[in-house]
Amino acid sequence: MTPAHALANYGGVEPQSAPPPQVQVPPAAQPNVPAPPLFPKHRRGLYLDGLGLWVIDAMPQSPPLETDDPGVPERGETEINLTTRGSFAVDTKNFDLLHVDANYGLLPKLFGRELPAQLAFEVPVAAAKENGQPLVVGVGTGQLGLKVNFYNSEHHSIEMAFYPQIEFVMGSHSTEKGLSDPGQTLIFPLLVSKELKYVTLVVNGAVEKPLHDPDRHVIGTAGLALGMAVTRKLAIMAELHSETRFDFAHDRLINANVGVMRAMGHSCVLYANLGHSLSADDGEGHTYVGLGVKVLIKPRAKPVAEPRSTPVPF
Repeated sequence: MTPAHALANYGGVEPQSAPPPQVQVPPAAQPNVPAPPLFPKHRRGLYLDGLGLWVIDAMPQSPPLETDDPGVPERGETEINLTTRGSFAVDTKNFDLLHVDANYGLLPKLFGRELPAQLAFEVPVAAAKENGQPLVVGVGTGQLGLKVNFYNSEHHSIEMAFYPQIEFVMGSHSTEKGLSDPGQTLIFPLLVSKELKYVTLVVNGAVEKPLHDPDRHVIGTAGLALGMAVTRKLAIMAELHSETRFDFAHDRLINANVGVMRAMGHSCVLYANLGHSLSADDGEGHTYVGLGVKVLIKPRAKPVAEPRSTPVPF
């Protein structure tokens, strides 16, 4: 059959060849990408801003205030606060000759997400002086706690942390000397911060529950503080702090406190505070003074191993 006859058999239309079969190519295997951090890195002490300049963290914090911030050190970072402070009244004077506050940054995982946290330990070398009595010196009340930064919204500039702690007697004679309360105390604080246009606001609320001491009662504490950076290396902050039993009739104390922080290099901050009681159940005026240094110890960076070269066969 000639080509013309074959074309006529198909009605004058040349037949179309069948399309090649489609080959199903399996999708490439997706690499296992770790879940992103639940929260971004947190500022602490000093940090680099968007321009690459070192800036002091002006968020109200303890020390120099009693009100604490919800921030924590980065993973593997150590923050040590060494403070000398005193409380002065007409009849009594109490001192922390050296208050050591050591904090270590952790990054545990919860449901596959990283959760910034801080392990904290505090111990003071304390002293007390009553009118007509000699000065007594010893180890004061120790404290162990774990701060967990469970909420951080960069969009709303809000951070929140839960900071359970326990206070306990460190020395056998501390209670006899009046440097430490007997028994233990459980403390459950909630810490919240909000960055405003010009200042940072921090609010605290806590419940303190004494154990093995019938002479003490459950009290509540509250704090409100504002902080701002005056320069890249200088920050000021102020607070109102109160405590009372939940009947609001006993163990009442309200005080005001101001603090200042000054950066010295990239890993050291000096701080000081001055405060006074506004209302106290004992009827005395209390003056608070403190001075200290914050030291930040960054973890050593792991050396990057150079890739081994593969010998070329001849």
